[in-house]
Amino acid sequence: MAKKPGFSSMLITSLSALLGIGFAGSLSAQEGAVIEEVVVTGSRIARTGFEAASPVDVVTSEEMAQTGVISVDEYLKRLPAFSGWQAGANINNGGDGGKFVDLRGLGFKRTLVLINGRRTTGSFIGSSSDIGAVDMNTIPMPMIDRVEVLKDGASSVYGSDALAGVVNIITKDRFEGIELSADGSWGTEEWDADTKSINALLGVSNDRGGAQLSLTYAKQDELLQGDRSWAEDALWPTLQPNGSFVASGLGSGNSRRIRSREFDQASLDSLAAQGVGSQFIIDASTGQIREFTGSDTYNYAPINALITPHERWQIAAQGDYEIASSSSGSVSMFSEMSYTRRTSHQRLAPDASFSVDPDFAGTGMWNSVVPASNPFNPFGDTPSNPWGISGQPVETNRRFEESGGRLFSQTNDSYRMLVGLRGDFNETINWELAYVFSEGESVSETNFYHRFDKWATIVDPTLCSADPSCVAATGPQNALNPFGPFGTISAAEIDYLMANSLKDQYKNRLENILLNVNGEFGDLQGGAIGWAAGYEYREEKASFSPDEFIGGGLTTGGAADPLDGKYSVDEIYGELLFPLLADQPFAKALDLEASVRYSDYDTVGDTTNYKLGVNWAINEAFRVRTTYSTGFRAPNVVELVAGQSTTFPIVEFPCEFYDTRSDATPNIQANCAANGVDPGPASELGFQVQSAYTLNPQADMEPEESTSYTFGVVWTPEFVEGIRASVDYWNIEIDEYIDAPDYNGLLRNCLNAADQSTSIACSFFITGTGIDDAFPADAEAEFGNLGKVETSGVDFAIDYSRPVDWGMINLLEVSFMGTYLDKYKETFPGSGTIDLVGTAGDDDGFGVYPEWRWNSSVRLSAEAWSLDWRMRWFDESKDLLRPSDITDDAKAESILYHDLIANYTWNQFTGSIGIENLTDEEPPRFHSAFNANTAPGVYDVVGRQLWVRAKVAF
Repeated sequence: MAKKPGFSSMLITSLSALLGIGFAGSLSAQEGAVIEEVVVTGSRIARTGFEAASPVDVVTSEEMAQTGVISVDEYLKRLPAFSGWQAGANINNGGDGGKFVDLRGLGFKRTLVLINGRRTTGSFIGSSSDIGAVDMNTIPMPMIDRVEVLKDGASSVYGSDALAGVVNIITKDRFEGIELSADGSWGTEEWDADTKSINALLGVSNDRGGAQLSLTYAKQDELLQGDRSWAEDALWPTLQPNGSFVASGLGSGNSRRIRSREFDQASLDSLAAQGVGSQFIIDASTGQIREFTGSDTYNYAPINALITPHERWQIAAQGDYEIASSSSGSVSMFSEMSYTRRTSHQRLAPDASFSVDPDFAGTGMWNSVVPASNPFNPFGDTPSNPWGISGQPVETNRRFEESGGRLFSQTNDSYRMLVGLRGDFNETINWELAYVFSEGESVSETNFYHRFDKWATIVDPTLCSADPSCVAATGPQNALNPFGPFGTISAAEIDYLMANSLKDQYKNRLENILLNVNGEFGDLQGGAIGWAAGYEYREEKASFSPDEFIGGGLTTGGAADPLDGKYSVDEIYGELLFPLLADQPFAKALDLEASVRYSDYDTVGDTTNYKLGVNWAINEAFRVRTTYSTGFRAPNVVELVAGQSTTFPIVEFPCEFYDTRSDATPNIQANCAANGVDPGPASELGFQVQSAYTLNPQADMEPEESTSYTFGVVWTPEFVEGIRASVDYWNIEIDEYIDAPDYNGLLRNCLNAADQSTSIACSFFITGTGIDDAFPADAEAEFGNLGKVETSGVDFAIDYSRPVDWGMINLLEVSFMGTYLDKYKETFPGSGTIDLVGTAGDDDGFGVYPEWRWNSSVRLSAEAWSLDWRMRWFDESKDLLRPSDITDDAKAESILYHDLIANYTWNQFTGSIGIENLTDEEPPRFHSAFNANTAPGVYDVVGRQLWVRAKVAF
């Protein structure tokens, strides 16, 4: 009678069918050769017991499991080398549910993310304006063995995009058994911002191979700004009688404001003669018109999301199987597959009749105009105001609060498949041939934008009466009353105005063929020379299909053009490792590394990049390492084919308080006065000014080019067992940096010009002076290879571990790691050089670049339990844009977070509990923080957080 197959054999067969790997062969076949060498991030050479010249941080899955994170990015963003800002659930305005990491603050697309040393497709970042960074939502958490962070340029090994470094996700390849885990976290203030995840990992292996399967469900609940007292108001510094400034809860002038911009000259002269302003509102209590004041602004903050919600479903599988083995070599098949579905949304304050088009539909009027014929127009054909003005159209900035706010929802599907063969010849040459196919598709749905054409109809009785739908919505008046208190616009009128729903579609695809070979030859004093060589072909495609209303620019979401593009590249590379010396006086080991890569693009031509490294172990205690490399980043698909786009950056207006502010030079004062700006606040209303900045893509973009240099010392003293310390200096320069000049830099340089007519900075502005009607003027610039970025600093780390006999405690572990940022300069034509070190407020208030940042931890443990105390510290950073003498808060204060974690293991069960931000620190506020009065991509916005995790293994 045949023996029934055991569970292990059945699981192998099932996973093999899923992966397409042939495990049907005999499990008792001859065991193949075991290759003990490993490949480390930053090199393709398989090596044994080798420490690379490049600095690499390693984060294990066990370390991530001892925190409350539910995705890789949430852990990595806590490491000091990740600066600028990180995108995830904490990014609402400007986010799309994607999670991206930024090494050295050089931008998401300049940090290359790999899975087992191979690429996966990049994702659209926030909108159709960019692509290239990997969404960390697509990384299967249960599969992760470790994450290696290479803090050095790596274009000679991996090609484009690795200017800041590499994040390499290494998965488990010999897991056996079943592992189930579940976790959850809650903000303790209101027991909100819940997260939860459930994970399963199944694996089998034998002497011919192994297979693993993982399943994940993760959910993050929403947290609104109104749920935290420090974020519930849009704060603005208001001038006090004694000359000081106090933060006041104000907001946007896009409330129910009535403006006289459309008045004829006689009416404007009449207002001026009466000494009244040019902005009004219908008083909600009296029903009469009065002047608009700061107290009438709209507080847009409470309804904005502070933490955005998302759900993630994921399945991933991988396996390998030796299909042939003999004395002359072996051949194995291997495969990796994953599918991720992510749903998410962001929430913003209600849409308004914004003034963004001064010539809507050829009418010669702003799209927020209400004609004189509107029966509710207080300056219209039937006036009821004390100013004696009638027959005038008005402009109104009315928030459609009755809609409930704008909602942006995404459904994202991501696939990745890898299949390949690998083996060896006579156990001396290793080879690998692989094919990667990765694809992403996202549908973004937008609700509660209003339509410009419907607005023009519903406020005009003549136009409305000709549209049966408008008549049905408005009733006998055949017109909307946009001036009444919030809540007075009917549901029928809102339905008529709103463009529901708008759907944009994003697609991107990567196909990659890789052939890598490595081995050894010859002998030097330190051992055999290692080598690696290979060929890669990669093709990337991306497309964006906007909704017809967005494509036509019919909503306040702006216009967007469709795009469809692709590129391909052929690459060859070579790498050598020379072990020059070993076991010599003052040279325990001396190794020289060299690599070169040639890349030929069908879009931007060819480029060659190289890297040299030296790893010198002077003795058992001291090791010196240094590298020098060149790098590049080819323009991504969107950069190559995108059309004109318009952004609305936050603006610090140098003319505001130009008679008293400390940074107002004599030229600034003179130009502000000459252009008719009063020496006071730019607006009494209290909100951040935004101007339109139109960007035109450069016709022939070239790759960005970089040079990277590192020098470090590793110290492992023999007289103190268990201690290891390292210090590494790094320096990165990027030329042909793809971006546009900074708007605020252009504005300041234009206003600081002795002769504005000859100023390069002033040539970017439509007025030629930087000022339009006493406000910052709109600007237009080229987007392309215009900039240069220089950054340098020092990473430092120390780890100490020693056995102890302290009662229940038998191990003490202490660690400390940090980064000192010495230089970060951006240089562009017109805007000049901006130094970001120690500043907060770059990139529309998102970016923070503290001079010092460090983490530390102390762990006490025994066989079954451990207790950790961790600290995370950010140095203070001054406001990049606004001086301290005209605001209440011109710097992000330093902040120290404390986290406590406890773990206990009993048989196959492990339980963990932690408290993050133990002292419930509020994130630091600074003036230029546009989102929630802080930088949510840098600081903790939930507050004190409790998390628990349970894991059982069989």
